[in-house]
This record gives sequence, structure tokens and C-alpha cells, in this order.
Amino acid sequence: MTLTDLKGFLIERNRVSVGEIAGHFNTDKGIVESMLDHWVRKGKVEKKVGDAFSGTCCGKCGGHHVTWYRWIDG
Repeated sequence: MTLTDLKGFLIERNRVSVGEIAGHFNTDKGIVESMLDHWVRKGKVEKKVGDAFSGTCCGKCGGHHVTWYRWIDG
């Protein structure tokens, strides 16, 4: 997985978690987090913590807070 691969995945999926990215690319979550941090520092990716019981809940996390990432720069 390259930074460009990650960018494409974020744009395609709109909102994803580290676990989703790691599973899709079959890579370590630590590597994914480092790559996401790169894009966050550059202002290309937004990092949000969501409450599992909010209106955007998908029910997959079992009631925990989940960190989501979203590409924000065209």
C-alpha cells in the first residue's frame, strides 16, 4: 500500500476506520495509522471520533467510540 493507494481508498469509501483500511490492504494497523497521520498533518484528511450510538452508527463496533478518517482535499 502506498500513500496514493490510501488516498484512492479514502476518496472511494468516503469515511473509513483504521481497521477497514488495514483489512482491505492486508497490512498492520500501525502502518495505516502512520500513513493517515501523514495526510492529517498535510491537511488532506480529517480525523473524527464518532460515538457508536450517534445517528451515524452502523452497529459494527459494539458500542465503542470509533475513529473515522475522511479525505477532505479534492
